[in-house]
Amino acid sequence: MRTRLLAWSLCLALSPSVALADDPSCAVRTARARVTFGNRGPVDFGPGFSGSLGGSVLGLRYNFLLLGSYDWTMNGALNVRWPPPLLVGAQGDANGGRLAVQYGLRLQFWLRLFGTEIAIPVPVEVGVDRGELGVRTFTPWAWDGMSTAVTLVAHERLLRHDSVTFSGHIIDYDVYGQYEMTTSVRTRELTFPQAMTSITEMNPEARVPPTANGDMDMPARWLGSLRYVGAVRLRFVFTFRDPICVPGTPLCLMGTQSLSPDPIPFASATEQQLSVDRSVRLQLPGITTDPGAAVDFGRVRLGLQARQLVTVRNPGTVTLLVTPAAPEDPRFQVATDPMCIPGGASRQVSVRFTPDAVGMAETDLVLASSAPGVPDVRLRLRGNAVDDTAPLPDGAPPADATEPQDAVATLGDTGPAVLLEDPGPGGCGCGVPRRPRGATAWALGLVAAWSLARRRRAPPR
Repeated sequence: MRTRLLAWSLCLALSPSVALADDPSCAVRTARARVTFGNRGPVDFGPGFSGSLGGSVLGLRYNFLLLGSYDWTMNGALNVRWPPPLLVGAQGDANGGRLAVQYGLRLQFWLRLFGTEIAIPVPVEVGVDRGELGVRTFTPWAWDGMSTAVTLVAHERLLRHDSVTFSGHIIDYDVYGQYEMTTSVRTRELTFPQAMTSITEMNPEARVPPTANGDMDMPARWLGSLRYVGAVRLRFVFTFRDPICVPGTPLCLMGTQSLSPDPIPFASATEQQLSVDRSVRLQLPGITTDPGAAVDFGRVRLGLQARQLVTVRNPGTVTLLVTPAAPEDPRFQVATDPMCIPGGASRQVSVRFTPDAVGMAETDLVLASSAPGVPDVRLRLRGNAVDDTAPLPDGAPPADATEPQDAVATLGDTGPAVLLEDPGPGGCGCGVPRRPRGATAWALGLVAAWSLARRRRAPPR
């Protein structure tokens, strides 16, 4: 009785502690990828604007082209969620968008006096308010169809002060100008050409098929438009140093004369189309196994067990959840506890084969995963059960004939294989994993020494 109790105690003392199952909530099923779209360049204002003001006695003919440039950025993130399917949405940073505009004028004027035109030279690019910059911040990708507008109002300023000569008379002139300009940028869509899908006002999330097992590079394109509308106000002041009269008529120009026409409106004829390409890296989990297709246990004697380790790796950067499914063939066993594998790490799954009849056995091992690219991995399990007296072709006993092999799942990445006792009349019978051979020999030696000491203490009969 005491011997049996001591054996049970040794079995329990030498048995490893049972690992708890990983928390299934460890799986990462959403991620954010930072993205910035931006562009800068000139604004296309078309052929320009021409007209005339005043009359034949004192008037002007003008032609001008409004020059401008824009500079904008849109900061935000692509929100990714899976499985299935892999869906991508866009979320702009609050006030993460910035639109800046700047304008100037290219002017041409002809002074009309008594039916005669005189060119008024003006520098090629005269800035009404060249140093003034209109800036507005906003939240990008407001999928309500509204535009982001920046209105820039330039104060009136002197554009040109000079003089011209007409029929021997000197005429001084001053040209003043100001303008008001509103520039609008509108987001049309965010497209993903590789997936042939897009995010729009009516489709806030785009379905994107995974193209990689793990992290994925995805081209993204911002499509939008730019439009402008405004008005230019000009004012001309002429000073005649001496009167200029038309002979035989009472028409004379003298002193200071002003011309202040109504504001001259202008607008872009069409929206200027804009497009910006970016490459975004999505952080996703992945799954690979070693071996990759099949697990072959080889020849296994009846009454023994064979074990193989399957290494499961996560090539992505976010945590992966893997849940093994019990094989349909009960001769193959695997622990079905979920496993959490961080990005770049690996875990091991231990599979055992316990034959109960001579012959080949085959089944599938399915590893369900949270990887959007490979939601399931299927491995073929094979084993050949042989009679415990059947020799191998070379006459040697099977390799596993001297030591049973374990099928308890090893959830850790490192450590020696755990051996499982083969139940039988000569064994411990506790049915739990035991230490490797060295620990078992030590335990048996301890039992033998205890028994020998007891016999020596017993009185002779």
